[in-house]
Amino acid sequence: MMNTIKKCPFYILLVGLLIVGVTGVANFALARGGHGPGAGMHLKMLWDLDLSTEQKTAIGQLLPAYREEREGLKEKMRAARERMHTLMTADALDEEGIRGAARDMAPIMEEMAVVRAHFMFDLKGILSPEQVQQLQERREGGMARRHKQHRFRQDMMDAWLQMPAGDATTTD
Repeated sequence: MMNTIKKCPFYILLVGLLIVGVTGVANFALARGGHGPGAGMHLKMLWDLDLSTEQKTAIGQLLPAYREEREGLKEKMRAARERMHTLMTADALDEEGIRGAARDMAPIMEEMAVVRAHFMFDLKGILSPEQVQQLQERREGGMARRHKQHRFRQDMMDAWLQMPAGDATTTD
């Protein structure tokens, strides 16, 4: 009985982390889909805007150039992140190498942001003012959800850190 009571906070933490993980994977797969023009994020955001056939056609003509540019940047970013990961998980700390890898990532991130901004600017030229407003509201709602999820994960980590060390490894 006593072991069961000791394990209860651990199981609550485990279930909470599981829920956050499943939610995070679902959000990543459905909503973030690549973080760029033509990715799942825009499909989800545009899905309920009641677009006309002409608007869909215009967006369809807009996407290929942005997709091509985004894919090139994504590949560069993948390589830069791989380098960063290698440096951050190395046996010895290479602070200068990490700083250099971060500096190498910065211009790629900058260009990705510019590509996204161009896409959104061009998209606004296709949408009606009401649709632009709806799109903005959806983006703000998504940011609020991500902030809430981030805060929840931080709270779960804090709760786990405050648990006695034996609670996570206690067995019958």
